[in-house]
Amino acid sequence: MTNTNSIYRIKEWILNEIEEGNLQPGDPVPSTLSIAREVNAKTDDVYDAVDELITEQVLTQNFEATASVKTSQPFFYPLDKLLSISKMIENEGYKAGTIFMNLDQQPATMYDRKALDLKEGEFVTLIERIRTADGSPVVYCLDKVATSYLTCAAFQAHDESILTAIKAFADISIAYSETEIESVSYEPKVSEALESAPNEALMLLRQIHYDHQNRPILYSYNYFKSEVVKFKTIRKIEEN
Repeated sequence: MTNTNSIYRIKEWILNEIEEGNLQPGDPVPSTLSIAREVNAKTDDVYDAVDELITEQVLTQNFEATASVKTSQPFFYPLDKLLSISKMIENEGYKAGTIFMNLDQQPATMYDRKALDLKEGEFVTLIERIRTADGSPVVYCLDKVATSYLTCAAFQAHDESILTAIKAFADISIAYSETEIESVSYEPKVSEALESAPNEALMLLRQIHYDHQNRPILYSYNYFKSEVVKFKTIRKIEEN
């Protein structure tokens, strides 16, 4: 119990330092010895308290580096809603922008045909972009849609919104999406485009969007910078 109380006091001291602004996001925590003296605790308890705060995502620590106050991600992306990335950015008071990397019409690959239920010989419109917040890269987006539902020209005519363009061009509304989430380590092309460090993980949302007739319309890869985007959803206990 004594050991538990000591760890609690250390954690409370660090949390108070953060709450009072003495420790800012990105600041390293004081040395183990100085915390031990400040709280009148053993250094082993300080190590344990810091480890617990790292587990609780209050602090962060890279390999062989001093623990520091974790920087909060400014953006929340809900997983239970079809929210546009522009809206996610603008909801937090930032200006959403786009850097185009590629816009082309290409033959559908075997995987494209499987995902979008296309026949051999059909084409897809490929849209490759970086979405930015106040000019800083946040999300790498690769979208594919059958050219029968959206052409390059039709996309360019509708203010860069894929769903709006599909609705205008093909009179199709998206009803829902199937989403897979995957943590991805360094990807040379994507990480470089997002200006991510080699040790910075990315979160990949792979989505197939369906219309009200359950037809697959849009296939998307969205790579989010994990240091700036946090995901949230509501989960309920399944009733028997």
